[in-house]
Amino acid sequence: MNSRSKRVVLVAFVGVLVATAGCSALGLGSSATTNLLLVNNDETSHDVTVEVLHDGDSVYSEDATVDAETDEELPAFEGSGEHTVAVTVDGETSEQVYEFTGDDDAVSIGIDNDATVTVGG
Repeated sequence: MNSRSKRVVLVAFVGVLVATAGCSALGLGSSATTNLLLVNNDETSHDVTVEVLHDGDSVYSEDATVDAETDEELPAFEGSGEHTVAVTVDGETSEQVYEFTGDDDAVSIGIDNDATVTVGG
């Protein structure tokens, strides 16, 4: 291989490295994005806080008032892996462990008639 060909190959290789490093730096493909949907199955409106915890630290928190028998879309959660989802409904908090995967498009958080909470069910 002559020196010109070596230079072309080297430039192409460096270009590929720069392109893939740029994608990693921008976070493309590095974490899953999951839409969260509050589903109020109760005949009463509720004040709700959804918090996602990782190793005890809050990595996501949103407050919403959900009218009776309606759905409320929350901002997306960006992350994957096992997390604790703490849902506070009218001042009462319940926690459930949920495994966020790259396959999740949306996760529902249901509030039942007795204000019990179901995550992903």
